[in-house]
Amino acid sequence: MQSSDWFKSLPRTIHTGYSLAGVPFSTQSPQCKLRRVIIVRLSVRSGLLIALAVSLAGCKQPQVAVTQHGGMREVLREGNTQPRVSLQHIVAKPGAIAVGALAGLGGEITIVDGDVWVARSSGRGATVTGPDARDDDRATLLTASHVTAWDSVPLKRGAAGEALAADIAAAARAQGIDTSKPFPFVIDGDITELDAHVIAGSCPIANPEGEAPWKFSLQSPERGQLVGFYAEDSEGELTHHGSLTHTHVVLPRPDGILTAHADHAGVAAGAVLRLPQ
Repeated sequence: MQSSDWFKSLPRTIHTGYSLAGVPFSTQSPQCKLRRVIIVRLSVRSGLLIALAVSLAGCKQPQVAVTQHGGMREVLREGNTQPRVSLQHIVAKPGAIAVGALAGLGGEITIVDGDVWVARSSGRGATVTGPDARDDDRATLLTASHVTAWDSVPLKRGAAGEALAADIAAAARAQGIDTSKPFPFVIDGDITELDAHVIAGSCPIANPEGEAPWKFSLQSPERGQLVGFYAEDSEGELTHHGSLTHTHVVLPRPDGILTAHADHAGVAAGAVLRLPQ
């Protein structure tokens, strides 16, 4: 009998759906993409021979946690702008990323890669402090997470507004991220469209009679970062009404860093989207 015939004659059982590390695949994270699991049991005279072949597309770690301090409606519309969290507390843990507003709506907060940028409206411009958090910096509204490892996804097309949000969601799903849960993102590249503001003590929509924010728009593309969170079904809590993202901008300029809340933003093709691993 040839060796191949001998192999075919052996009793064998093929099992699928076995577990890794004692956890059934059916209960593992949906981000664990399983291509093939085959266990072949061969009975031979000398005992039991077990061959295991496993091919994985890559198991992602559990999705990063996102913490919300204050809600959009509670803070901006209802006026509950008391201090809720210290920025030094947020950056005490590595990989901090956050967007929000200072207590009393005294300015905009952008935290990316652990650097803290705080913009305060000052007449016809904004004064920005950072990259270290000041002792007295407190947020009344802050969406925060901590990411120590990122995946980089080049964006093949330029996009802005809702189209950009859709591209972020599509890229996230392709990376195995559950887009029904909030997640942070960073986009590095040429910013082609931007309308932004720095709040100055009052929400101009909820309180049009209050102090007006400082506003600015880009006149030409600039290299920079969009830093934010994608959150479905979170209007009035994590995002403004009619938006799937809460996004800030960071622009390195000759006179220093400028950061602000992005009301509308667009990027050029070739910008790099960073998503949590």
